[in-house]
Amino acid sequence: MTGKKKAQDAPKLTKQKAKVDKAPKRPIGRPTDYNDQIAEEICASIAASERGLIYLCEQNPHWPCRAQIFVWLRRYPEFADQYARAKEYQVEVSVDYMQELMNEPHKYVDEETGYTRLDVAMVRAKMDAIKWQAGKLKPKKYGDAKIEDASNVLHEDVIKRKDELDERNKKEF
Repeated sequence: MTGKKKAQDAPKLTKQKAKVDKAPKRPIGRPTDYNDQIAEEICASIAASERGLIYLCEQNPHWPCRAQIFVWLRRYPEFADQYARAKEYQVEVSVDYMQELMNEPHKYVDEETGYTRLDVAMVRAKMDAIKWQAGKLKPKKYGDAKIEDASNVLHEDVIKRKDELDERNKKEF
């Protein structure tokens, strides 16, 4: 009977015990929990770079993915405000980049002749894209000058003359 008693007294290895002994698993994928430190880092990087969010997320694997950042923008108003300011600053960085493009044009080697040539079309396309983006993100500073519609001016003139005639023809009762 002592053999049976010893077998009963021995600790049983269960599946639960085996799971506890294993090292805790790290979460798979990028972080999804909002935290102010990462939010500030994201906004600072955006403000200092002319590159887009996809590229910045690829370069910073500890950031959440782009889709999660957009979830944060909807969920956290303070992050949305920071992000909007960062995008405004990014416009200034992009305009500086455009000025650098003007000063240092792109060159390529022509395969047929072997001469170095200036790629004017590429420079023009990049500059147009930057100007368009700047005009959309900061329309007051970089947007196209608004031309008053002639019909609005005419309409205002008609109303002004009508008021003058009404004032002149006003009768006292």
